Amino acid sequence: MARTKQYVVYTREFVKGNVKNKVGVFVEEAKNATDNNGEVNGGVIKYKNLNMKRATPTSALVSKGYDFNVRVISTGSLQTAMATKSALINLLSTSGKTLINKAA
Repeated sequence: MARTKQYVVYTREFVKGNVKNKVGVFVEEAKNATDNNGEVNGGVIKYKNLNMKRATPTSALVSKGYDFNVRVISTGSLQTAMATKSALINLLSTSGKTLINKAA
């Protein structure tokens, strides 16, 4: 049986003062989000996101003074991760959250 790549679905939840309604939902290869023990870690993801040099919705919000928390939702195959991301985007948009990457 062939090994398939594992992907992680996570959210970036932005906070500035009492404003907590900006959320991004992302899918990334799990190997890019693992700590030294080989486990998926939100802290590793946040550190890599803070060090991004290109212009992204995340870097724009961070430059405006927002901080963000990373919440790991699930890991799985690409198909499972994309289905989870789609369901999560639908859930967040109906709950009144502002999605920063709705079309992504």
